[in-house]
Amino acid sequence: MEARGRLVSRVAVVTGAAQGIGAAIAARLVVDGAHVVVADTARDGGHAVAESLGDGALFVPLDVCSAKDWTNAVGVATDHFGVAPTIVVHNAGVMVPGTAECPDESALRRAFDVNLLGPVLGTATCVPGMKALGGGSIVVMSSIAAVTGGAGFVPYAVSKSANVTYARCAAKELGPYGIRVNALLAGGVETPMSTGPNFASLDRDAWFGSMAIPRIGRPDEIAAAVAYLVSDESSFVTGTTLVVDGGQVLGPIARAAVVATPTNG
Repeated sequence: MEARGRLVSRVAVVTGAAQGIGAAIAARLVVDGAHVVVADTARDGGHAVAESLGDGALFVPLDVCSAKDWTNAVGVATDHFGVAPTIVVHNAGVMVPGTAECPDESALRRAFDVNLLGPVLGTATCVPGMKALGGGSIVVMSSIAAVTGGAGFVPYAVSKSANVTYARCAAKELGPYGIRVNALLAGGVETPMSTGPNFASLDRDAWFGSMAIPRIGRPDEIAAAVAYLVSDESSFVTGTTLVVDGGQVLGPIARAAVVATPTNG
């Protein structure tokens, strides 16, 4: 891949990078010149993604819920690439169903462990290296469910809302060290998660076709937004929530028929 240069010499950790959005983010950051740690629990998929990206990528097994795993991943990245990570994309996540009427304790714990505790542990592990190097950029991948809610997916929506608040808190605390923290709220994107059994009954064409941009999103579109947030192009952006959803938070759009207007003459 030919590097574009805006992230040259920087080391990034992307979690949940063995497939879907995470793999697209890893690929985009490599193109932009970064060295990328492809971090995931899925060893086969993670190795495959890293190998496809060449010398600019390295697979490291990582359970984001484990502080020990985070310490190992950051250490391996630093040793392999010669400098500590100054970019972290907390992409790993689980879409856990559940309702307000019948809460499932294990489902709630799983959602909060992966979607919130993971970014909390990872950020804490990476901050010392970022401080020593004069700054860094952290992106917490959230969802428009943090804004719209998610009937039938209470654990997922609530945990995604919590990690937006966490990003704001971290941005306030870490800003004086030159570390920026932002949350990205993604809408529906074509990934293995969005095509799984939880959405088997969804009429995708009808649902996404009614939105302002009438289609489902692509992983590379999310990756492009992440690349902006971790680059110097967003150097004055922190503590914000960037919505990348094709207008889904606006709700379905009425498609009025186009009526021809008669002309004089």
